[in-house]
Amino acid sequence: MKFDLEEYRSAWQLDPNVHHINHGSFGAIPTVVREEQARWSDHVQNNPVQFYAREAMPAVQAARGKIAEFLGQRADQIALVRNTTEGSSTTMRGFPFKAGDEAVVLDHEYGAVTYGVERAIVAAGGRLVEVKVPRLASDEEVVKIVEAAFTPKTVMFVVDHVTSATARTFPVQALSDLCRSRGIAIVIDASHVPGNIDLDLDKLDPDFWFGNLHKWCSAPLGTGVYRIADRWKEIMRPLIVSWQDFEPYPLQWDMLGTVDLSAWLAAPTAIDFYAKIGWDRARKANIARMRYGRDLAMAELGIGADQLREEELPLGVVPLFRMSGGREGCAALQAKIATEYKIEVPITTYSDSELYFMRISGQLYNTALDYEALIPMIRKELK
Repeated sequence: MKFDLEEYRSAWQLDPNVHHINHGSFGAIPTVVREEQARWSDHVQNNPVQFYAREAMPAVQAARGKIAEFLGQRADQIALVRNTTEGSSTTMRGFPFKAGDEAVVLDHEYGAVTYGVERAIVAAGGRLVEVKVPRLASDEEVVKIVEAAFTPKTVMFVVDHVTSATARTFPVQALSDLCRSRGIAIVIDASHVPGNIDLDLDKLDPDFWFGNLHKWCSAPLGTGVYRIADRWKEIMRPLIVSWQDFEPYPLQWDMLGTVDLSAWLAAPTAIDFYAKIGWDRARKANIARMRYGRDLAMAELGIGADQLREEELPLGVVPLFRMSGGREGCAALQAKIATEYKIEVPITTYSDSELYFMRISGQLYNTALDYEALIPMIRKELK
């Protein structure tokens, strides 16, 4: 089996003795991006005073402008953050929760985000409402389930656009429209969206939206985007108070003290890397890789297509019906597969579900051998 764009395998410097099929967790940056980040780091160290005193802010604003253009936004519509966890934590710290309020999350939501919502609303005297959604529920069913969970006390709804544990999408436009009609703030966790899904963020009109560039845009770690709707900009502030705190959004976020800015400054190079290939072609090539690996694993396990919700994504899950052990069991099996079989692939579960999955990713550096290596592992560990 030969995939499209296999010549780009050499664009990454990954350990050749490991099968890397977990791009979805932390990404991996092409050599050209690593070199650009190193160039910025060297430039800073040549004259740190010159950089931080006179160059940093213009450089960050230029990078932010290029990232905004990629997302179909103006430069003043997005802020740069380190990751979506920071975007989520900033939102929850600044949101005006009060006693009696309710915040609704789905049981598919990424755990760190759910923890952040719970900490903030409980501290204000409110409560978190977690709603169960069947893994294979249709978009229409999801909207009905969410609407039924709303009460007059609901002030916020938090949703993953693309879920981490179950690798499915939720109908964010319909859910955003629903929230707007009910006067409920919608928070969209878009960790896996940039690079995978083209959005009209102005039409979507979320109250708060945050996405990672270090995943499917292959930007350096520590590169996230935080978008706040105009109606909230006056009350939202960064978690760190620094010299830009008196400036309007998004300038407060541009330099929070003396921090390493090289990841942000190299991010446009990552976007250019895929733009030169062609985003649509790269996405299709990644999806084809994932489906090859996923279908091999499902065939070996005897799992039919009725257990799939097919998505146009470069990450997908294989149900593991004989798995148990909770999150600790997932971590233990993942570590065993990595150490004994030299395969990096996540084992996931979610909420208090009894469902477990092996999540497979596709990226241009993958070949068929990466996925075929799963078969002997499955025969020994999962059957």
